[in-house]
Amino acid sequence: MPEVYFRSFLSCSFAAEDRGIVEFFMKLIRAFGIEPEIYDYQEIGRTPDKVKENIIKSDCLIAIATRRKKIEESDYWACPDWIQHEIALANAYNKPIAIFVEEGVKIEGFVGMEERREKFMRNDLIKNIDKVTTFLFNLRKYLESTYQVEKLQIPVLMRHYIHAKEEILSKELTVLRCEILMESLIQELEATYHSTELQDTTPGLSTRAEQFDFICKEMPSGMNVEPLIVQNTDYKFLWKVVFNPPLRKGEKVKYAFKVIRPNYRPFTYEETLERIRQGTYEYEEPICGACEWYISYPTAELIFDFDFLE
Repeated sequence: MPEVYFRSFLSCSFAAEDRGIVEFFMKLIRAFGIEPEIYDYQEIGRTPDKVKENIIKSDCLIAIATRRKKIEESDYWACPDWIQHEIALANAYNKPIAIFVEEGVKIEGFVGMEERREKFMRNDLIKNIDKVTTFLFNLRKYLESTYQVEKLQIPVLMRHYIHAKEEILSKELTVLRCEILMESLIQELEATYHSTELQDTTPGLSTRAEQFDFICKEMPSGMNVEPLIVQNTDYKFLWKVVFNPPLRKGEKVKYAFKVIRPNYRPFTYEETLERIRQGTYEYEEPICGACEWYISYPTAELIFDFDFLE
């Protein structure tokens, strides 16, 4: 069993005749440590907003494009409209995408996505099972290379301290300064990750870094320590600290970074209440969301200061 599970938004048909196909692929997907989640269209609320929210929270999108209706004057079929819409949303938010396409189905508007597709036959689902499993294996490896370090359940490092300070520069802008002393708990630690992910779905918000600075203050002799930005979008800022050669067990590194980004938090109490009324705020009631840290590794000391405007 895999130690790390990933979450996939599953875009698919809800027709009774397609249920067996969807269940077949769901079992295969789970076998690779990816949990396919189907959005409940009966959920109370604005459906487009809820779909977008669930796609943003997922690690990837997997689509099962089955036949819906025949395309006029053509030998091809169209899949359900919402599948193409959900693929477009995932693409806009830079989510990894994998599409299983029924033979004869034509998907428009995604010319550069041929490598993200694998065909299947409705009446012989196991015919291309070797290609399907290879396709899912490659998706799993890609997700591991992008997200695994931040999801590992077994600690690969410990942080002796995190000293952080965030300052509101204006209603529109904040700056985060952080210094970290860490120690490797394994023999070959290649990198450690940091991420900021937007959960609030209020339109116009962003976590995109406008300025990013990094400095390594202490490191083992002969080591090179560099930052590498993996993803910098309105919805996620993901970067890693790369160690070359990899850190050995017991070796320590001290580094600091500064990020200037848009202020995505409500600036006033009234603004918070308005977001709650709209149903876009990530919490059900007003809270102080200043220190929104998810501690992935053992951490001996966390100091967080927050400076507001006068």
